Amino acid sequence: MDEITLSLIVILVTGLLVVLIFVMVRRNRMEHEKRLAQMALERGWRLELVKERLAYGQRIHHRDWVIELLTQSSGNPEAEGSSNVTASTVWKSPVTGSTVLVGPRTIQISLGGLGETLTRQMLQMALGDEADGLEEVKAGSEEFQKRYMIWAKDPEVVVRLINPFFESTLLNWVKYAPLIKRTSQGLSIELRNFRLKKTEEIDLLVKLGEFLLTIDF
Repeated sequence: MDEITLSLIVILVTGLLVVLIFVMVRRNRMEHEKRLAQMALERGWRLELVKERLAYGQRIHHRDWVIELLTQSSGNPEAEGSSNVTASTVWKSPVTGSTVLVGPRTIQISLGGLGETLTRQMLQMALGDEADGLEEVKAGSEEFQKRYMIWAKDPEVVVRLINPFFESTLLNWVKYAPLIKRTSQGLSIELRNFRLKKTEEIDLLVKLGEFLLTIDF
């Protein structure tokens, strides 16, 4: 077998593998969308398929909330090929109130005033001007406090937020920790760098969001 023939075989096999991967990805995406469509139909939600130049995925609409399940490119259209691609899951509602932030506990190192400065900078990045006046509130079980932090302007609202369902739901999310925010702009639950695909996980996210809507916190 000469080098030209060998090269043609390699090119052919590579091409077939690329086509096979493309077909499998497309089939998996269609099956996922079909499951979501069935889920939305059964629960009375509206499913929107997002197919944009720099984003694709789904949005699930309910009269009280929206879930975005997206994979997005951070670059502009001219530089799409070189931009980073990120996945995200966001549940959001227009409900507003005093500022509350619940998120994964960062590794704490005793840095004195520098540690406090870094924490305030992180809060500023997450909440903007609404980070002013926040204080950390110690609440929940010992295990919950090891894995999550709660910041609030009104510590009294946290008492109504913490209950067994809330704690167990957040603690059972091992691979990804939700970031929960309530500000004057609305209420949201965000899973950064992770796009939920399993219907049971989406259903759990909905239950957590609706729990937040039903309590007066």
